[in-house]
Amino acid sequence: MLPRSHLTRSTFDLSSEPLRDTVLRLFLAARATPGADYDPDRFLAFLTDPPAQTGPRVADSFAGRRRFVRFLEAVQLSCGVCFSNEDWDRGVSFEDFVHLVETKAAKPAYGSRLARDRVRSAKAHLTGDPVKFGLLSFPLLAGAIVGVGTTWSVLLGALWLGITGGVAFLALRTYRYYQRLVAVIEQRRLTTA
Repeated sequence: MLPRSHLTRSTFDLSSEPLRDTVLRLFLAARATPGADYDPDRFLAFLTDPPAQTGPRVADSFAGRRRFVRFLEAVQLSCGVCFSNEDWDRGVSFEDFVHLVETKAAKPAYGSRLARDRVRSAKAHLTGDPVKFGLLSFPLLAGAIVGVGTTWSVLLGALWLGITGGVAFLALRTYRYYQRLVAVIEQRRLTTA
């Protein structure tokens, strides 16, 4: 993951570093093997090692998705853009991706509106997701309550708490990320206006 200082410092002034170089730097930082060769026509596939066998998208695995999300989130924060759901699902070449970021950076009002929608959605998930997963995993808690005093009850209770707490942590992380993204886009919008 990129250092926290990178995510919070003001990086939306793209005049100091060309956008293409920013995207390339973030791509290399997100890769499993930063110095390895890659095909620019299917660069997202090379976020993992080994890369996806075919197609322009990252390998469909937990590691692949984690690297992909880390890369796109870093690009959004560094460049002051917000990708749509369609952008997240698209597999493109490096040049097409840079062009997409340039297009989005030229329309900060649209990015701000989209990021604000994501904040509202993430806020709804702050309570909804932990409650939903807490209810779905309630049999674990019930087993812990029924077997009071046994090792199994402690393990079941800890598992229920881990699931519910983990979901709550991820929901809070997403909410805070989109709040930060809105602030970056708004500040960029004010400086370019």
